[in-house]
Amino acid sequence: MKHAAQIFIATTLALGSSAVFAQSPGMPSGMQHGMGGGMMRGPAGMLTSQDANSPTDMRLVMDLVHNNTKLRRTVTHLPDGIKTVTESDDPKVAQAIQAHVASMSGRLKDGKEFNIFSTTLPVIFDNADKIKSVVEMTDKGAIVNRTSADAKVAAALQAHAAEVSELVQEGPTAFHRGLSARMAMGPDGPRGAMKRTAQTTKPAVSASQSPHTHDHSFSGADQWAKVFDDPKRDAWQKPHEVIQALKLKPDAVVADIGSGTGYFSVRFAHMVPKGRVYGLDTEPDMVKYLAERAKREGLNNITAVQAKPGDSRLPEKADVVILVDVYHHVENRELYFRQLQASLKPGGRLAIIDFTMDSPQGPPKAARIAPEQVKAELQRAGYALSEEHGFLPNQYFLVFRPGRT
Repeated sequence: MKHAAQIFIATTLALGSSAVFAQSPGMPSGMQHGMGGGMMRGPAGMLTSQDANSPTDMRLVMDLVHNNTKLRRTVTHLPDGIKTVTESDDPKVAQAIQAHVASMSGRLKDGKEFNIFSTTLPVIFDNADKIKSVVEMTDKGAIVNRTSADAKVAAALQAHAAEVSELVQEGPTAFHRGLSARMAMGPDGPRGAMKRTAQTTKPAVSASQSPHTHDHSFSGADQWAKVFDDPKRDAWQKPHEVIQALKLKPDAVVADIGSGTGYFSVRFAHMVPKGRVYGLDTEPDMVKYLAERAKREGLNNITAVQAKPGDSRLPEKADVVILVDVYHHVENRELYFRQLQASLKPGGRLAIIDFTMDSPQGPPKAARIAPEQVKAELQRAGYALSEEHGFLPNQYFLVFRPGRT
């Protein structure tokens, strides 16, 4: 995606989430399953700034991300910058590349940054007057040369090219990672992360576990659905195996906290035909999307619930409450989960799935929580570990019941 890919980075996250995820005390606000997938509001809302062309640019990015297998991209490091060639044999994808490149080139010229998670783009946009750009549209895409006599800017151009290469090579997987990283940056986004990095000389990812890092705007659930519900996710998320491991009865009540676009909620609904699935999210756009999806797919046993930070607003007690890739976003966890016990039926269970410390997926390692810490926190909150499953390649899967060991 050459510099079309550049927009990738700008507009994508991931991530993220993602990690793209931190939250306010209690109910996590936006982390859809699988990468912070649930409760988020969409890529456009994560942009550091928005304008009338942002939605169009975002759609182009999402299309390119999901057609990454149709992209060919080469990057050549020049002494003072980079040369990228991004093409596709698919005419529609080639057209998207060209539109993307043209838009990003225009944004760079006009100083209209389009960025979600990249810490290199602020440097590039702040020094646009020091960059020489030569863009050539080809029959199948575009060739872009960007150079600068300023060594710092040239290095930023090369670093950004590497970011884009990951998106082109890995598509939605890299997008998830980026979303996670964006959430970990906090409300001030890439620029804030860049400043903190400069001040501490360490990656600015600890913010994902600090207060007030969940106040993001994420609209556009329909766009997020392309990422969160991507079939490729099934290979490592193993949703069927997860649900089977919970051994749910046909009339079970399940609460899916951080339901997002319904990746797990819809699957639960099929497995408990006589029961009820509550998809809980603090983001109105996600709640609306899930309600419409349930109606469209004829799943009358799904109820989308508008939650509030610190209050899941679960309409009835559940047999199972599950959080997938959400635990590490919850603040005041011991208090939150202690109060959550009141939402469980007698014998009810709490299931936690989140990324392992060495997983290639997920938020930055500094934002992750080891399973040992989860066990310790939930024990203090009044839970006892009941089961521990090891079949997920990137995540731990812990099941708890109220009561101390």
